[in-house]
Amino acid sequence: MVRLLLLQIIAHTISDFYLQNDKSCADKAKNGFKSPKLYTHVLITFVCAWLLSFSFSFWWAALIIAASHLLVDVLKCYAYKCKYIFFIDQLLHLIVIVAVCCLWNGNLPDWLNGGEEEHIALLLGLLICLKPSNIIIKEIFKAANIKVNKGSDDDNGDLPNAGKLIGNVERLLTLVFVLLGQYEAVGFIIAAKSLLRFAEGDKAKSEYVLIGTLLSFSMAIFVGVAIKLYYGL
Repeated sequence: MVRLLLLQIIAHTISDFYLQNDKSCADKAKNGFKSPKLYTHVLITFVCAWLLSFSFSFWWAALIIAASHLLVDVLKCYAYKCKYIFFIDQLLHLIVIVAVCCLWNGNLPDWLNGGEEEHIALLLGLLICLKPSNIIIKEIFKAANIKVNKGSDDDNGDLPNAGKLIGNVERLLTLVFVLLGQYEAVGFIIAAKSLLRFAEGDKAKSEYVLIGTLLSFSMAIFVGVAIKLYYGL
């Protein structure tokens, strides 16, 4: 059941984060059940869930996951003012996935019944540390009403999307160092980045970046420690 659950969380991560963009989310939020993007997303959810089960008989379980996804996303459109709606939405999706995996009594292919569980968990950890982490951090800022006024000057020395790229790299490095037990290297990266950003002189922006940095490292460390503790790596 654990292998199936990991595979289904990977399917959810791919469909809900990697195969969905801001325009699609905005269209769903604006038009609700009338949005064509909603049904395209639900179809993608079904396909990902079914394919990553590696079992033909999982089709009905994938259909339940997709149907519940449709219901939750429609309800989300009417609760958009709730600042915690993103986290409630993700929690509901995960609850359904766990329930479906517990109810399904089929068999996984023989090649998935070996020692590949750690590799599946590592793949999930890598996926979470990229785009999903950027979105989660953004939603935490939104929920906590944390923002920085950048001013009207666009020429502030920052590269377009550089923050996302830096965050992705630092989380991947942190995850690798945690799995290797090199916690000193993680501390060095945190200290180096914090000193660099505070040297810029803009206190408000530095504090904003520092919060994002701490959240970024915390997520990677949590994922890495969870994998190590569960599998005894």
